[in-house]
Amino acid sequence: MNYYSRVIAGVCFCGLASHSAAQVLVENAWVQLAPPAINVNAVYMQIHNPQLRLQTIVSVSADCCAKAMLHNTRKLGDKVVMEHLDYLELPAQANVQLAPGGMHIMLMEPDAELTLESKVKLTFSYSDGSTQEFGLDVKNNDL
Repeated sequence: MNYYSRVIAGVCFCGLASHSAAQVLVENAWVQLAPPAINVNAVYMQIHNPQLRLQTIVSVSADCCAKAMLHNTRKLGDKVVMEHLDYLELPAQANVQLAPGGMHIMLMEPDAELTLESKVKLTFSYSDGSTQEFGLDVKNNDL
């Protein structure tokens, strides 16, 4: 197994992959604290694929909830809709942004309410069967 740590903007993101082929770099990753009585949280980040080949995330899980799903927000006529994504392709040597109003990860059916002190462990599962874990902080909506 290949271990690495990366410190970005004072936040440590630690990754553990089942083998190094699928490793991506995650920057500015955070969980948006949901308003009171809302039981879903969104995850945003920038993902960099340094590999010379496409990487495909086929599922996401988190230690804080029963479900984690890839979503995309888009305008459909005069409405804004969220669509479930079955996978997320990470082009070779490229960045993919998960941001408010666009692609993001939804954390649903939480085990307990998240707070600003919460830490979330997020796991990407790749099409080649490997996995990679990341630690994320929970931040206020206005950050």
